[in-house]
Amino acid sequence: MLPFLLSEAAALIRTVHAVALFVLFVAFAPAAMQGGEPRIVGLHGFETAEVRQQGFSLPRPTKVHIYARGGGLHQILHTSSDNPLFAYGWILNATTREVVWQMDGANTKRDWEYRVADRYLDLPAGSYEAYFANHGFGQGLFFAQWTRNIDRRALEAGANERPHGFLATMGADDASLLRRWREQVGNYGMKIYLPGGNPSEVSTFEAPLRWKNIVVALSADADNGHWTQAFHLRKPVTLHVYAEGEGSGRSMHDYGWITDARSRVRVWEMTLDKSQYAGGARKNRRQVETIPLPAGDYEATFITDDSHSPADWNAAPPCDPGLYGLTLSVPADADLPAVTLTKPLSWTVLAELVRVGNDQDRRTSFTLATAQSARVYAVAEGDGDDMADEGWLEDAAGTRVWTMVRSHTLHAGGASKNRLADELISLPRGTYTLRFKTDDSHAYGHWNDDPPWDPEHYGLTVYAVK
Repeated sequence: MLPFLLSEAAALIRTVHAVALFVLFVAFAPAAMQGGEPRIVGLHGFETAEVRQQGFSLPRPTKVHIYARGGGLHQILHTSSDNPLFAYGWILNATTREVVWQMDGANTKRDWEYRVADRYLDLPAGSYEAYFANHGFGQGLFFAQWTRNIDRRALEAGANERPHGFLATMGADDASLLRRWREQVGNYGMKIYLPGGNPSEVSTFEAPLRWKNIVVALSADADNGHWTQAFHLRKPVTLHVYAEGEGSGRSMHDYGWITDARSRVRVWEMTLDKSQYAGGARKNRRQVETIPLPAGDYEATFITDDSHSPADWNAAPPCDPGLYGLTLSVPADADLPAVTLTKPLSWTVLAELVRVGNDQDRRTSFTLATAQSARVYAVAEGDGDDMADEGWLEDAAGTRVWTMVRSHTLHAGGASKNRLADELISLPRGTYTLRFKTDDSHAYGHWNDDPPWDPEHYGLTVYAVK
């Protein structure tokens, strides 16, 4: 009986709060909300979207009025600027991609269940992008805090879930948090007004603003994704690389790289060491640099794991969420004609052992009439310092001429134990045998962890090099 009474009392208190908030809002709304200032940006509708954005251009230095209502955990002590909010807005410089203003715990005030920003900001002439994000919802009481991710793809499934158990009496179970979020999300959003000047001079555009001479844009907009674009450089070209992904601990989870298509060497890669904090959750990473590449054929690739992408941010998104992925552009206009998008190089299969399942020991042979180079491509499981699934190539005498070694592999996407070998080797004329042996777990069709991004080639393949 006590849990029921506590739950009903909590519901009554929330109803009283909502009515009081409405009365106060009508009585004391800022002049801008009453039509005294023309609005140039309005971001709302977070019942169906985690992030909303709008670009705007100012022809001259301008004072703007920002009014935003978001949410954050309740804090007993003074809320600091580094305390994250779960519903908040910010403004980017569209040219530099840097944040010029952002809601946080220090520049907002508590207004019942909300955090409110109401301030004037002087902006130089230029183009800007306004963003507002709501990735989750949370509650706090004294020193206890509880949060949940709001995955809009699964809202319908949780609509009929009922509060239950001890946590429900405190409103801390998932069903209660979701119900509270539904009550508040309609009030989240950000508006930007123009206190002076002519609003017709302020043009708007769809964010993010795409800069000139973009040649490759791999937009990583899904979980468990894999995107590749091949391109050819007719002459040496300097590329501007802009990459946003996810990384934590000692490794990247969502990241990209560029491969020399013929040598199979990675000429650029997004790494934890070279990337920097990208705003929002600490795991958001950004890597921006300029790289020179010689003439040749290349492949740009970006992969994502099973969570935290524009499909559903399970923590605060990066400050430039619309460019999550890999973007390549050409700084020099004169170099643009030298870049051509192509299809990946075609490779002739000499022999393959692919889609290998658990507890298998497979082999196949091929013969070379003349000495030549070959591309060896292998995807297998390797944990610690060793390979759990073994792949190798042996000659007619049974001598190994190539072996997949854990220290010479790269991450193959998914679980960290998914490993990739992709290299060129020289082979004399003769007959060769491919061997691939798996243990009792984590192979094609029977993954005990996240699979690699290329599961259909789990095993070993040898290609002829033209």
